[in-house]
Amino acid sequence: MNETRPEDPKARNEGQQPSQEKAVEIPTHEQEMVRLREERDQLEQQLQRQLADAANVRRRQRQEMDDQKRRVVEGLTQELLPALDSFGMALAAFDAGSSDPKVLVEGVRMTRMLLNSALERHGLQEINAEGQAFDPLRHEAVAVEPSSAIAEGQIVRVLQVGYLLGDRVVRHARVIVAGPTAKA
Repeated sequence: MNETRPEDPKARNEGQQPSQEKAVEIPTHEQEMVRLREERDQLEQQLQRQLADAANVRRRQRQEMDDQKRRVVEGLTQELLPALDSFGMALAAFDAGSSDPKVLVEGVRMTRMLLNSALERHGLQEINAEGQAFDPLRHEAVAVEPSSAIAEGQIVRVLQVGYLLGDRVVRHARVIVAGPTAKA
């Protein structure tokens, strides 16, 4: 007969190793505070490094922009120096006693041509206004002149030339616009 005996716990574990469950250690309040302070300190150091890196990037960008501006101004200056020299030569010729005013006028014309060509190479162009329809985006009307010969709203006369740099107006053309004729 088989007897059923209550199982002996010792017999069950015979020949087997006792189970090795790790006990979960719950940190004390002080240990948790120390860990959190260390983590905070690490995060603060990371933040300080990131802020320093960002400041360095901004400084480098500012320096690069300053260098680029300086190079552009230097290049433009190099192109404008011949015009300045031309003014000097025209004035020197006039001061030397050249009695012919045509020499001075020709020197001024040459200088204007040098200036125009240097600025045109950099994208500056005159706004063609005379005889055109008034456009407030490109023209500044300083007066209205009654005219029966020119259609109303057309530009009669340009008082000051306007300029574009690429597609952007850097100075509006100052103009007189044709208006309605006075009724008798």
